[in-house]
Amino acid sequence: MIVFFKLNSKSLFWGALSGILIGTSYIPFPPWAILFCYSPLWFFALKKSTTRNQALIAGWTAQFTLSLIGFHWISYVAHEFGYLPWPVALAVLLLFASTVHIYIPLSVWCGLFLQEKFHLRKSAVLLLFASLLALSEHFWPSLFNWNLGYTLLWTASPLAQWADVIGFEGLSFGIYLINAFLLWLFLRKNMRVGILSGLGLIFVLSFLFWGGLQKQKKWSAPDSSLEAVIVQANIGNFEKLMAEKGSGFQQEIADQFFSLSKEAVKLHPTAQLLVWPESAFPDVLDDFAQSRNYPSQFRHFVRSVNAGVLTGAYSQDPPNRPFRDDYNGVFLFDSQAQMIGEAYHKTQLLAFGEYVPFARTFPIIAKYNPLGTGFGRGSGPMVWKWNGTAMGIQICYESLDPNFSAGLSQKGAEILVNVTNDSWFGPNSEPSQHLYMTLARAIETRRPLIRSTNTGISSVILADGTILEKSPTYQKWFGSYSVKFQKNPELSFHSRFGSWLWTLIFVFVIVVIWRGKKKDARISGS
Repeated sequence: MIVFFKLNSKSLFWGALSGILIGTSYIPFPPWAILFCYSPLWFFALKKSTTRNQALIAGWTAQFTLSLIGFHWISYVAHEFGYLPWPVALAVLLLFASTVHIYIPLSVWCGLFLQEKFHLRKSAVLLLFASLLALSEHFWPSLFNWNLGYTLLWTASPLAQWADVIGFEGLSFGIYLINAFLLWLFLRKNMRVGILSGLGLIFVLSFLFWGGLQKQKKWSAPDSSLEAVIVQANIGNFEKLMAEKGSGFQQEIADQFFSLSKEAVKLHPTAQLLVWPESAFPDVLDDFAQSRNYPSQFRHFVRSVNAGVLTGAYSQDPPNRPFRDDYNGVFLFDSQAQMIGEAYHKTQLLAFGEYVPFARTFPIIAKYNPLGTGFGRGSGPMVWKWNGTAMGIQICYESLDPNFSAGLSQKGAEILVNVTNDSWFGPNSEPSQHLYMTLARAIETRRPLIRSTNTGISSVILADGTILEKSPTYQKWFGSYSVKFQKNPELSFHSRFGSWLWTLIFVFVIVVIWRGKKKDARISGS
C-alpha cells in the first residue's frame, strides 16, 4: 500500500485537488470553482501523466473525493433507512464514493486513448474530455443524476434561463467546455492570445447573461393563477415506517395533517388546493376502500375544509384482480371529496427502497426479502384536469429526469406538482440539492412547479424561474402561494427537442476527432 501511494502520489494529489474543487462548488456550497474545477485533473492527464492508468487513478481519486464531500449524506441514509450501525454506514459511504461516479476517470482514460489512436492535438483532447464527461454523465446509470448546471439556478444566474433550450445538462456541458477553454489558455502561455480569447469569452457570457434576462421577462406575464397551500407535517421516519406496515401511528399521522391543514385554511380562506407530500396519508385512498376507517375520515375532512386536496398515499389494484400490486401513489380530490381521474402510480421506483431488482422474475428473492417484490410500477407521466387547470404529477426523484417532466408538458400540463419525502437523507446538503434539481424542471418546461415535502424543503418556482418562499427543514409548517401560470403554454424547445442534445454532442466528438489530428498525422494518413 505504501509503495502504491509513493508511485502514484502525483495522481492522487491532482485528482484530490480536482475532487475538492468540484465537491465544494456544488450545492449547498457557492459555485466558486465551477469554471476550473476539472482543470487540475485534465492538466495532470494531459501534461503530467506518463500512462493512461496514472490518469485513471487521478480520475478515480477526483470522483472519490467529490463524492465524499457532496454526497456524505449517504451514510445518514444507510443508518436511518437501513438501520445500520454508524461504522457500517460509513463503510457504505466509502463503497458508494468508490464506485458511483466512475465515469469521470473512464472519460479521461477514453480521451487519452483517442489522443493516442488518432494523434490528436491537446486542444482536441480537452474538448474530448469535456464532451465525453457530459455524455457519460447523462448515460451512466445513477440514482441521483446531478450536474454542475444546477448551480446556476442555485445562484439565481440569468444563464440558467437558457435551460429551456438546452436543459441543465446542456448548461453543464457548457461549463465543462469553459473548463477546457481556460485550461487551453493556460497551456498556451501566450499573453496576446490569452487576452483576446478572454475578452471573447466575456463577450459571449455577457450576451448569454443578457439573453437570459430577456427570456425571464418573456415568461413573467402569466394569465391565470392557482391559490395553493403546501402542508409540511414533519412526520418522523419511525412513525411513517410503522404506519406503512399498519403497525399503529396511522391515526396520529392523519390527525396531524388534518389539524395543520384546517389551521392553514382558517388563515388562508381563499385556498383552492391543499398539497400534501409523498405518502402523507397512511392508508390507501382508492374508491373501493372509501368505506374503511381512515379513508372515510379523509373524505369527511376534505368536505369540511371546502378545498381540493392533492396528497401522496398508498394505492392498490382493485379487489377483482387475481394479483394485486401496492403502489406509491398520488390522489386528487375536489372540495366534495370526489376523486379526480385515477390515482397516479409512481413510475420510476427507488431500487431496494421501493422495489427489489429481479424479484418479479425470480420469486425466490421476494420470498426471502422483507420488502417482498416491492411496489408496483406506474405507466408513465399523468396529467389531471381540475377546475380548468392541467396538473402534471411527479413523485420524489422522478423530478430528476428531464424527459419525465417533458412528457408531462407534452401531455398538456400547465403546472407541475412534485411530492417528496426527504426525511431519510438528513438535514444537510441533500434537501437543498434535491430542491434545486427539482425546481430546475420548471425552467426547462416553462411551467411553474409546486413542491410539497414531508420535512422540507417545500417551495414553488414560477415559469420565469422566480423561487417563492422556502419552508424550514424538520419543522411543522404550511405556506400559502399564488401560483401564476399561463393557460395552454407553448412547449419549450427543450421539451420538444431535448433528446437531440446528445446526438449533437456525439457528432461534435466525431468532428473533434476528425479535425483535431496533428498536421503530420493528417499528411501521413493521406
